[in-house]
Amino acid sequence: MVMTDNKTNINNEMNSEQPLLNINDEKLLELFFADSRMDIPDDGFSDRVMAALPSSEMEREAAKHSRLEHLWTAACVAMGIVAAIVCQGWEQIQAFLYTMKIDLLLSGSHALTQSINAIGQSHNLIMLLAGALVLLTVWGYNEVADAR
Repeated sequence: MVMTDNKTNINNEMNSEQPLLNINDEKLLELFFADSRMDIPDDGFSDRVMAALPSSEMEREAAKHSRLEHLWTAACVAMGIVAAIVCQGWEQIQAFLYTMKIDLLLSGSHALTQSINAIGQSHNLIMLLAGALVLLTVWGYNEVADAR
């Protein structure tokens, strides 16, 4: 591998926005330095090293920011898990859901009791209302299932 070729390529990539030399000057420089070019047998090591290096400063900065973002995310998740364990978060969530379920059942049974008392004591009317409620629920489920 020729070491000066890679340096020239890197310099050309970095200076591609504002070329300092025109094409003729580049050719003259290459001819001038051609005699002093050295081939060092390195079994492709230089190529592997150059391929592993980030190609520009922007990519290095992006990689650095990406590592910092991942580190910050991992730290926040770890702190959240520790806070949940210390504050007994799972037990609090379970208690909240249990209380919400009890309140929903109590308010639903209270509403059902009030509606039954308002309708009257007719057993046939209550069964008709329950049947209509079941049919309405099944119809709504079928509509939602068909929409998918």
